[in-house]
Amino acid sequence: MYKRIISKLDIKNGILVKGISLEGVRNLGDPNYFSKKYYDDLIDEIHFHNIIASLYDSNIVFEIVQKNSKKVFVNVSVGGGIQNVEHADKLLRIGVDKIVVNSAAVKNPNFLKKLVDIYGSSTISVNIETAAIKGKQLVFVETGRVNTGKDLFDWIETVQSCNVGEIIVTDIFSEGKNKGFNIDLFQKVREKTDVQLVAHGGAGPKENIADLFKKCEVDAVSIASMFHYYYLEPTKPSNLKGSNYFLHNFNKNQKQGMSIIELKKFLKSSGINVRL
Repeated sequence: MYKRIISKLDIKNGILVKGISLEGVRNLGDPNYFSKKYYDDLIDEIHFHNIIASLYDSNIVFEIVQKNSKKVFVNVSVGGGIQNVEHADKLLRIGVDKIVVNSAAVKNPNFLKKLVDIYGSSTISVNIETAAIKGKQLVFVETGRVNTGKDLFDWIETVQSCNVGEIIVTDIFSEGKNKGFNIDLFQKVREKTDVQLVAHGGAGPKENIADLFKKCEVDAVSIASMFHYYYLEPTKPSNLKGSNYFLHNFNKNQKQGMSIIELKKFLKSSGINVRL
């Protein structure tokens, strides 16, 4: 089975944004531009994440996803602000392949069971945000702002009992830093996880990503900054959507990260079975 490379696009007010440890977001531009670039470069899945769970922002994300479903022919997953069956149903009807739930699941695990019963395991994914606090690996919600006090591994057991098809684990302290995935954490998570496991938070050196696949046997990696800052293009101020200081002053010399194809070629040469 192929290992998947997922691009994660955090959306705020219709703009692609990126922060560090889920905080301090920076505007990067039009998410439609990035999703098309990622599709053209053989991404396996695109994950749109609404970081503001408001009705206004949910409607904007809905419009973005609807537009992309007509031109991006890979699996599309959507998370953020999904609070009820109606939200899930609306997204699935416009072509979304998978629903990703976080805060609503923690508040009411029965909501997960209901979604799985209606739409099937392969359609429902759970995102778990986690951080090590005083020696304990705890679960957070609301884009890392609220500490639930729940133990990560206890919560994984609960989630799996709901028969979801996939678990995404976000390592908050590594997220957005491009310094590599926490191999030790994902080894422990893999031991407790029987379903599809996606690692998110810390994608940086390509060697670390290869190690993650080999040592932790994750099924997929979810990557944001590493791709965003590679594909980001200098833009005229008059064309900026959600302009800010960074975009006004960005130039090609600031590019970092690597392309999807470059990463996949490296992984394949390292013995990782990826789609090219």
